[in-house]
Amino acid sequence: MNTTETSTLSTLSTPGGNKANEDLILSLSHDDGTLDLLMFDGASSVSGQHYLDDAMGDPAWFVQQFSAALTQIATPSLTQADSIALALLALREQHATLLQAAAMPTYAWPIAALTWLRVPADGKRASLYALGDCKAFLLDAQGKATDLDPYHNPQEGILKTAIEQLKQEGLDEQARWARLLPMLRDRRVAQNMNTQPSILCLHPQGDFAAREHHIPLDSSGYVLLMTDGFYRLVDSYHLNTDQSLLQDCATRGLDALMQELRAHEAGGAGGMTVKKADDASVAMLRLGE
Repeated sequence: MNTTETSTLSTLSTPGGNKANEDLILSLSHDDGTLDLLMFDGASSVSGQHYLDDAMGDPAWFVQQFSAALTQIATPSLTQADSIALALLALREQHATLLQAAAMPTYAWPIAALTWLRVPADGKRASLYALGDCKAFLLDAQGKATDLDPYHNPQEGILKTAIEQLKQEGLDEQARWARLLPMLRDRRVAQNMNTQPSILCLHPQGDFAAREHHIPLDSSGYVLLMTDGFYRLVDSYHLNTDQSLLQDCATRGLDALMQELRAHEAGGAGGMTVKKADDASVAMLRLGE
């Protein structure tokens, strides 16, 4: 479990099982008072082996190495898009020998979801840069919840339909995974070879098709970023609505919600997902402090 708590920022990240946590939360405070808050969700490998780091696994290696490169590059004078491109270039240059020797099939190239919130020192207007399906919400001073980056991943519906069909055939989890694997690998190839990639990838074939938003902020309230593993409380298990999830995070704390998530999954809740339990991460930024 990785946790951080200050007067304004609380974060919590837990792995979904015994393997390395492929999520990562990065917070950068710049000299001019700008805050960069980033949420990463490394996509689980669909390869039979790891090529870059067998101990931690390729997805965790990718998000950790990319975040390390971005930490050295990101400044308020650089746009988020330019910072992403330069950090990827630095990562590939730093690890050129390893990447060349790995000879990875395209479906094994690591990818990750990324949502990046940038809040200037005056706290009046934030910018949001998003690739993939991490979530971002505002809970304003009146307690109203707003989805800052409405996005539906069409692949989720396709995957859930396929899982339901396989369950109806009476297949166990291992057999379902074997049947799903060709589809998952084809999807990973398509994501990596897209000329306008909508996910953070190691070898982008063109400019990223990121979703970018400029968000006015109240003088108080909260902004929350989370991975889809934590958002299962809403969209998979229906234990919360967006409104109740954000209010509970603000009033009860992140740890209480994480415990509820893990307890529910321990009871066998993950039947309609590829993984019974996923890495789960959440960051809550208090405004106006």
